[in-house]
Amino acid sequence: MRGRMARPPASPPAARPLADVDWADLRLFLEVARTGSFSAAARKLGIEQSTVSRRMATLERTLRVAVFDRRPGGSMLTPLGEQLRRHAETMESGADQFVREASGHEREAEGLVRLALTESIAVHGVIPRVLPALAEKHPRVSLRLLTSYEVADLGHREAEIAVRFFRPKSGDLVAARVVTLPTVPIAHRRLSKKSRDELDWVGVDLGGTSTIEEDYQKRHVKKAPKLIVSSYVAQIEAVRAGLGAAILPSSALDLDDDLVELDLGLPAGPVLELWLVTPRGLRQVPRVAAVWSALEEHLQFLNGPRRQRTCLRSR
Repeated sequence: MRGRMARPPASPPAARPLADVDWADLRLFLEVARTGSFSAAARKLGIEQSTVSRRMATLERTLRVAVFDRRPGGSMLTPLGEQLRRHAETMESGADQFVREASGHEREAEGLVRLALTESIAVHGVIPRVLPALAEKHPRVSLRLLTSYEVADLGHREAEIAVRFFRPKSGDLVAARVVTLPTVPIAHRRLSKKSRDELDWVGVDLGGTSTIEEDYQKRHVKKAPKLIVSSYVAQIEAVRAGLGAAILPSSALDLDDDLVELDLGLPAGPVLELWLVTPRGLRQVPRVAAVWSALEEHLQFLNGPRRQRTCLRSR
């Protein structure tokens, strides 16, 4: 009787070729790793949580490994996921450098520039002042405004330029202070007869993020706001509607002839600084340089009101 030949040991499943891995899914994998949950990554990227969950499941099927430990409070990386994260970050860095060097060979200002900024700077500065001038001078440059109070991660290419209220500390970023914004108490002129104790105030709550204007108001006004809003745009509109006073940049006086600076006998208000920031490798890219120059030139009006309107009254 012939003996049966031993079967060779089963080979481990072959690794899927790199071409099967979607680079966009690796970017999303990194975002989930950095934010700690599918829902947080979805909010930051402006997509549905179900999309994040589906794409991460696809990534795990493609890799044939589990990279996330899914828990009720969020998604943690598995030990293997932590190892893969380091490789994905290396790939991300290389891809970013690839794009930056390629962009550096642009000859004309053309293409998309993403600009991260607050809604108030967009509504009261960039849209009415910067965009018309940019469109006239550089018609082939398009702009995407990313309005948020969160700090865009320029190192991971969330935007090409950011308008910030602080100077960055990273040596990989180029920064220029373009505007100095003194702040003063401002209200509708019909409130000008009210004493400091009679005035209502409009406060702003940016989701737990403290601001120097808010700190100043707490220290020196010492009166709880009658109205609290969640954006500077809403705060300014509430003041224009006569709902109360607020500590605002003096340039806000130019938004409405009925707005006046109040003489309340308060210490000088805090001074805000507006900075333009971009990755060092992008500063001289033509389309980025064009937007940068337009911002530098046409945001200068924020340095102060064209007309001084101070209302002297009893304190």
